[in-house]
Amino acid sequence: MARATPTEETNEKVMAAVLDEARVNNALPEVVAAAMRQLRETHPKAAHLALRAMIEATAKSLPADKRQKFLEELLTFLQSD
Repeated sequence: MARATPTEETNEKVMAAVLDEARVNNALPEVVAAAMRQLRETHPKAAHLALRAMIEATAKSLPADKRQKFLEELLTFLQSD
């Protein structure tokens, strides 16, 4: 029996379900960290794009005052390396 190749839409649905389940179980940080670690090892450029998308989404979801604090703390963190 031939195995179907998942479509991008199917992958997105599965990823959303995994993230929702992790959020419900208070395991989201661990799941995201493991996924990013695997992505960095296998596809560094994709990992960079994914991280950038997460930062942008997080910043956009915050009210202006919290967004500014988030970005300042992120910048401080990045400069400490």
